[in-house]
Amino acid sequence: MNFKEFEVKWQREWEKTGIFKAKPRGKKYYVLEMFPYPSGKLHMGHVRNYSIGDAYARFKRMLGYNVLYPMGYDALGLPAENAAIKHNACPKEWTYERIKEMREQQKRLGFSYDWSREIRTCDPDYYKWNQWIFLQFFKRGLVYRKKAPVNWCPSCQTVLANEQVIEGKCWRCKTKVTQKELEQWFINIRKYANELLKGLEKLKGWPERVKIMQENWIGKSEGAEIEFKIEGSNKSIKIFTTRPDTIYGVTFMVFAPEHPMVRELVKGTEYESKVEEFIERVRAESLAERTDESKPKEGMFIGRYAINPVNGERVPIYIGDFVIYEYGGGAVMAVPAHDQRDFEFAKKHGIEIKVVIRPGDKELKAEEMERAYVDDGIMVNSGKFNGMHNREAMKKIVEYLEELGVGKAKVEYKLRDWLISRQRYWGTPIPIIYCEKCGVVPVKEEDLPVLLPDDVKFTGKGNPLQTSKTFLNVSCPKCGGKARRETDTMDTFFDSSWYFFRYCSPNTSNAPFDKEAVEYWCPVDQYIGGIEHATMHLIYARFFTKALRDLGLVSIDEPFTNLLTQGMVIKDGAKMSKSLGNVVDPGEMIEKYGADTVRLFILFASSPEKELEWSDKGIE
Repeated sequence: MNFKEFEVKWQREWEKTGIFKAKPRGKKYYVLEMFPYPSGKLHMGHVRNYSIGDAYARFKRMLGYNVLYPMGYDALGLPAENAAIKHNACPKEWTYERIKEMREQQKRLGFSYDWSREIRTCDPDYYKWNQWIFLQFFKRGLVYRKKAPVNWCPSCQTVLANEQVIEGKCWRCKTKVTQKELEQWFINIRKYANELLKGLEKLKGWPERVKIMQENWIGKSEGAEIEFKIEGSNKSIKIFTTRPDTIYGVTFMVFAPEHPMVRELVKGTEYESKVEEFIERVRAESLAERTDESKPKEGMFIGRYAINPVNGERVPIYIGDFVIYEYGGGAVMAVPAHDQRDFEFAKKHGIEIKVVIRPGDKELKAEEMERAYVDDGIMVNSGKFNGMHNREAMKKIVEYLEELGVGKAKVEYKLRDWLISRQRYWGTPIPIIYCEKCGVVPVKEEDLPVLLPDDVKFTGKGNPLQTSKTFLNVSCPKCGGKARRETDTMDTFFDSSWYFFRYCSPNTSNAPFDKEAVEYWCPVDQYIGGIEHATMHLIYARFFTKALRDLGLVSIDEPFTNLLTQGMVIKDGAKMSKSLGNVVDPGEMIEKYGADTVRLFILFASSPEKELEWSDKGIE
């Protein structure tokens, strides 16, 4: 039998009859793989991902379910722009060519997609609704702009979210990331932090590992916010701590170097120039490097003191590279006797160590300590709380702080607001206009989409949108005066945070999606993709679902009922890579063995969640 002719014959028949087209009737089942970036040719990781989804979709159809199994392309982003720079190509044309290549290979593999629902995020008909959703968020205060220190990739010349910095390097090009201060657009995802955390309990069909990763990323902490006055000024600083029981043991404070108050406190003093040098040195480090627990902590005294609100003691103020302005108010109270990082810093800088908790059966002497005592115990050197167990004292001390008017109980989250500004061309333009008279003005909804211009220059440096005069110079929607467009585009994770809703009605033109269709098809019953998206795409998609629910657009709380994170395809014990010479071309395998053989081998060679070692002998 000529398997190639046989496969092509039936693939054409499927397409001709529309056998896999989904219609809203009967008992539904929505199967979806994380849609791909159209890089061109498929790799074996794609083939495994899609083979798993296809087998499951076919299985559910055989059980009598009405199955929605669509495909599309996450088509905006840096690779297309980098190709434009490298090959003097048009990002749009490059992207559509890659989509065509990928689609042809997917069809040749015989996946049972409903191709009538294909979406491409680079289509204006799609990114128009990115802009519309942005405006709805803007109206409700979920989107805001502020000047902030950001992760900056010098090679890509763009801002990166914290999640996109891996071991101090850009997740895409691996360049060392630095810090830069820019006006940026953020989404207030922290508003949903508690709901995102609690919602994990409902996700019974998710791998425990993914839920733990999200729980740690959201990072809920219960403690107290305490106000310290700055000696010799009318200023004060509020800090968050999970250990209010150690307040009497504070012997120094550490500010983030980028905290605005730092420069004010040292202005005109002998410390000013050295502090400035330290700040500039820290700017060259990424946030990931600064928070790396294994890295030695650097800091310096700035010549000023804070006042401990419970005992009136003077507390020297330092700046340290390990304190981040965005976290907990940008300053920490340091208790070296009971925190190992503080202990090491105090030893290095000759700072007093004061014991305020001792083990129940013995006395602790600061001068004899070789490391911090971090366990529970009995309160000492803590005024009226002496003799109490520290866990009991925590609540009492917070109440005391409230009585004094210098503190209160507080819940804090590690999760940061989502930075969506990107200084790139091939992304969704942010629908904002800046007018000297009116300030920040949103584009009118009837004027959407704001289209990407063609008259741009790709030099590899800076933002190409700033080279387009037709895009940049506009009239203010409010006063009609001269104004300019926002030239930042949106993080492409914005595009992928709601695409699963669009599949339900991809041709809807008066809304992002048809609400009735979403009510029928959603949530996605089985979602399939890599675990590397646990703290990016999967959190963002969950946030979007809740935010769109609050806009009245959907009624569900969670987007994905069941999640499968498939294992990687490796060869010769390593991830497939051109540099290692161990890449297997799916196209060659299809030509040699047939699509069914490739899919069958990749499904049976290993369980879906495990790594799959590719074997040329095995497929033969």
